[in-house]
Amino acid sequence: MQAIDAAQQASAAVGAHHSDPGQAADAAWAASDFLAAAARVIGGRRGGVLHSAAEDYDRAARLGWGRLPEPSPAGSGVRAASGLLAAARLVRRPETAQMLALLAQLAVLAEAVGRMRTEQDRAVQAAAARRAAEQIRAEQTRLLAGHRAVRSGQPGQLRSTPVAARVRVPPSSREVAPGEARERLDGSVDDLALNAMPRPR
Repeated sequence: MQAIDAAQQASAAVGAHHSDPGQAADAAWAASDFLAAAARVIGGRRGGVLHSAAEDYDRAARLGWGRLPEPSPAGSGVRAASGLLAAARLVRRPETAQMLALLAQLAVLAEAVGRMRTEQDRAVQAAAARRAAEQIRAEQTRLLAGHRAVRSGQPGQLRSTPVAARVRVPPSSREVAPGEARERLDGSVDDLALNAMPRPR
């Protein structure tokens, strides 16, 4: 799923903020639009958990004082993915596995921003990033429960899931590598989601 590559690219850049603070700042800021686009694709325009997570993440990613970071390769890749993700259409249930993996990686990204803000002594922004990560994981859990309900034959739990699989971004370094699971989309959704979880640090 190429959309995950954009979130991985941003996570890697944010994780390397000590060596390249400018790129980390731009990647974190660019990912704000990416998360907002994902919230619209997955949750529609009705609001909900992901929209709230996007708002919290936006607060965490800002530089403050109206400043904008200098453009960077990592940020440019995330912006390209954001535009394509925003244009995604609704498809049927097979995309659910890919959405679960995307949400897991977005949570990893929010947690990386939270760690960065903590190290920068920006407690309010760190707390906002942590809230965003928690809400993203809550939505991941909801989608996973709906998928399980459909597989067990319970109607009305999950009608359709938006597509983000066709988003293509430039190659990037990977902090988390759920690729093996993404190559087995016909297999276990539970395994796929777990493989996208962050590694212990």
